[in-house]
Amino acid sequence: MKLFAKTTLAVAGISLASMAFAADPLANTTWQTYDEGKPKGVVKITESNGVLTGKLISTVSEKGQKHVGMTIISGLKADGNGKYSGGKITDPEKNKTYKLTANLNGSNLDLKGHLGPFSRSQTWKKK
Repeated sequence: MKLFAKTTLAVAGISLASMAFAADPLANTTWQTYDEGKPKGVVKITESNGVLTGKLISTVSEKGQKHVGMTIISGLKADGNGKYSGGKITDPEKNKTYKLTANLNGSNLDLKGHLGPFSRSQTWKKK
């Protein structure tokens, strides 16, 4: 009986440890960005030590090509249940940075940039 209890505890411990190290659903994903309903660019989100970062990897406009490779999301952390906060998002064209919150809803990523009492929202689609 004791052997069964020890084995069960060991398996439970391994399962919990595996869950703790499971990759975030946003890690290593690619997103089509939109601005005012029109495709704008593509962002690749990566994760390191629980912190998400997003880099612009392509853009639809020739003018935006100079921003390819730029980190536009930094410091974003998972709160659980598809909610994220603590990050910052940079508008490459205006070179302004805003506080960022996000919600993952299936293949949509709903982002909200905050500057004081004002905010602006965008929905990106998973590629």
